Amino acid sequence: MKPLYWIAIGLAIVIFTAAPDDAWDVSEVLGMLFVLLGWSQLSRNVPDLPLRLTQWYLVVLALLMAGVLSAPDARAWLDDADPAVVWASSLPALGFQAALCHAMAAQALQAGARSGWWWRLAEVAILAALVANVLYNSAEWTWLYGAGTIGLGGVLLVILLGALHGAKPWAGAPEPVDPEVSAG
Repeated sequence: MKPLYWIAIGLAIVIFTAAPDDAWDVSEVLGMLFVLLGWSQLSRNVPDLPLRLTQWYLVVLALLMAGVLSAPDARAWLDDADPAVVWASSLPALGFQAALCHAMAAQALQAGARSGWWWRLAEVAILAALVANVLYNSAEWTWLYGAGTIGLGGVLLVILLGALHGAKPWAGAPEPVDPEVSAG
């Protein structure tokens, strides 16, 4: 399967599954494993990808965070924690997604694909939500209430773009094989 497809499926599992109240949340860990698998393939298939090492660190940290927070007691503690702690626990995953958007936008624009601007839009939405949550919680800018929804829209756009453009060669998919050339 193509790398962006793995990433899109993993993010969809993380976003669209609810954690059980009294059991381990294996869906988030499984989703992040799919994201790690997709990122591993993507970084291998596109060696000149921007922010490659940073994305490795972020995706591994996001997987570790998902594993630590998969226990019911950890999730209960996080529900009672300060909003800054909740925000900090989401940083590795959202940081990876923003960095992925940045890298994919560069790849798409370099290949002449118009979808590069959509990748940029997803990146800006995720980063805007990260900053808005800090300002809402620490500076008490109450007019920013609900700004996290912008970030969710950015994540949903990442899933959609990964599903739509996962088969493109600039997105890490293998080049299509011409039957006449291979037979010849």
